[in-house]
Amino acid sequence: MIKLTSLFSGSKGNCTLIQCQQTNVLLDLGGTCRSVLHNLQEMELSPTDVSAIVVTHEHSDHIGALCAWQKKWQTPVFAPKSIAKVVAERCLCNVLPIDGSFCVGELLVETYACSHDSACCFGYRFSCGGEAVASVTDTGCFGQELVDFLYPCRTIQLESNHDENMVLQGPYPAVLKKRILSATGHLSNEQATQVLQKLIGSNVKNVVLAHLSEQNNTAELAFNTAIKMYSRYNLVEGHHINVFVAQQNKRSVTIE
Repeated sequence: MIKLTSLFSGSKGNCTLIQCQQTNVLLDLGGTCRSVLHNLQEMELSPTDVSAIVVTHEHSDHIGALCAWQKKWQTPVFAPKSIAKVVAERCLCNVLPIDGSFCVGELLVETYACSHDSACCFGYRFSCGGEAVASVTDTGCFGQELVDFLYPCRTIQLESNHDENMVLQGPYPAVLKKRILSATGHLSNEQATQVLQKLIGSNVKNVVLAHLSEQNNTAELAFNTAIKMYSRYNLVEGHHINVFVAQQNKRSVTIE
């Protein structure tokens, strides 16, 4: 049995817990140590129960709490090979470079190369006991490769960062708007829905919409955009498909 829990997700920080048998992996360690510890305690886990920390990329909303964490607990840290040295220097810790698939305890971890304005950014698929979950955020575009990567999974966490109209009409400077909407920015609600549409008929039954912008999106917009698409195919949320929205300030549901 494999579980995925979004501890928190959004512009200020990101951290997801992946569990299988005796293995507990934290995907990213953004936000603050306090928020991570609070969520782990609510799940009756301690820092010493964490088997490894797997990093997607070097932006602060994904590794902001890593330095403080490693000062107290020397948890094994994995990061893409091309940024392993940067993460190690910034977070004052040893980092194991990711160069292809690898294992943490009972989990097989496979990578997907995201299109993002970082030195390197990976999405990950975690497999255990014939089941798989995946998390892909911080990518400005997608193709069939992403669909194929997510296709075998029962549960996926997928970026649904912004509503394009909110970005265009919002207060951000033009250069930041251009970055967000670019092919190396973030997936919009509509783009996420296009991915989900291509996954109809796949193994995917549980969807967590993640990395929502606080300024350029709402949970209702992201959720409704996905639900409207599914309804066009006569798929009922809660029956044929389950859709959740990861929150910035609280833990989302654990999906087994």
